Amino acid sequence: MVGKDTNGVNADDTGVSRRSVLKATSAAGLAGSVGFAGCLGGGGGGGEGPSIPDDPDGAVDGESVVHAMDEGHNTNPFNWFKDEIESETGVGLSNVQGFSFTGLYSNLVTEFTSGETSFDMFSFYPQFLGEFAANGHAAPLDDFMEIDGWDPQFDDLLKPFRQMYTQWGGSTYALPIDGDVLMLVYRKDLFEKHDQEVPETWSEFNEVARYFTEETDDIEYGAATFGKRGFGYGWFLTRFGGANGIYFDEDMNPQINTEAGRMALESWQETLEYADPNSPSYGYAELRDAFLNERAAMVVQWTDVPKKAAATPAVADKWGGAPVPGFEGMSAASAMPVGRVMGISNYVSDTKKLAAYRWAQTFSLPKYSSHMVSDPDCGEDPFRASHFENDGEWFTTPNQHRDGQPDSSIAFSSAEQAAEYASSVQATLEQGYPVPYWPGAQAYIEALDTNISKFVSGQQGVDATLEAVESEWNSIVEERGKEQQQEYYSNVIDAWKNAGIWNA
Repeated sequence: MVGKDTNGVNADDTGVSRRSVLKATSAAGLAGSVGFAGCLGGGGGGGEGPSIPDDPDGAVDGESVVHAMDEGHNTNPFNWFKDEIESETGVGLSNVQGFSFTGLYSNLVTEFTSGETSFDMFSFYPQFLGEFAANGHAAPLDDFMEIDGWDPQFDDLLKPFRQMYTQWGGSTYALPIDGDVLMLVYRKDLFEKHDQEVPETWSEFNEVARYFTEETDDIEYGAATFGKRGFGYGWFLTRFGGANGIYFDEDMNPQINTEAGRMALESWQETLEYADPNSPSYGYAELRDAFLNERAAMVVQWTDVPKKAAATPAVADKWGGAPVPGFEGMSAASAMPVGRVMGISNYVSDTKKLAAYRWAQTFSLPKYSSHMVSDPDCGEDPFRASHFENDGEWFTTPNQHRDGQPDSSIAFSSAEQAAEYASSVQATLEQGYPVPYWPGAQAYIEALDTNISKFVSGQQGVDATLEAVESEWNSIVEERGKEQQQEYYSNVIDAWKNAGIWNA
């Protein structure tokens, strides 16, 4: 998964010039996009794309583009592949502009609202897709995708990412580069030593967490959990979805303060009794390290963490992976927070759009992305069917695009480990639970995330948390227009159903 680290951006020193405003987007449209996308007229996107020249390859040859993304270890592939991609396409990558993991949205919106961007292409989390498309920030890609030799190979995309991560209003606005979903990562060696079964229900999870915390001296805590502001809502949604929770009813009434919400929080509250007490301050990196540093026997984490574990001597042969548990008699759910896609800024020239698409399209293809999702020095996760070919063969294959020692890019020490990882990720994706991505969705997510952080830290109890989220969501619905939000939500549910991850 991109950007879950705190390292600096790997970019060269090439300067970035500000670009002129794209005239196709009106000042009124820009004004409506300040903050959250709540004042939208219709569900349309950014309009028609630029005209395609007779010789698109010649038009982009010699062009150079700037990329913006959340900073950290996921900037690495842009440096690994840029020389080969420039040789193949004629398009160079001059700079990678980094924003913080949790500050990506606000920084992107600030640039979009100014009417010009310092970047030509940008990575973003799919929950922003509806807003960025409907407000005209992201350029439509459909015409680019029809250029001979510029096919992004969407037929190879895993269905949830093809259905949800790319389209809004009938047009394509993004290319997936990261397939995030939450899974269970556990200490297989300790489970075997103490004759513990991998938990399949949350009650079993809590009992195993209690056992390791209270009855053994082999590890400090049975579990650790995400608690820091930013993405803790995903850990709630994993339990909420597993309790048959839905976001809204047909009349756009929030369904968070329900039995499903209560089951999710009460179960999580019990987990916290046996979890690392530092959990309220844990983001991705801290939670990852709680497992890698042998502090916790179990974590629910993004699917890149087994790669990190396999490359960490202390736990290299001790980790196990499985889908997250569910509630008794119900179908388990694995939330899909973050993920990554690449879009093209609608505030740059047509030539820059064309060059940026060509670079991004090539970057996303299997011959590059397979090395990206398998390399432990990157957090991107599988999003193509080809990434799982031959029981995850890519995960034991050196990344020859890296300078120096490509053997250090091999995630797993054996084909058996690679096959276990591939099968556990595939099983996890089968129970994926989607995150809202319609215009205005970020407001709901931020309200949920803020209150979940207060819950994990003990500032709010179960009832206060559910009531606060319900109240804030009701206010957001009214602020953004109930009928418009109903329409967006209904359309998104159709996409989720088509992707096979929404049964409500």
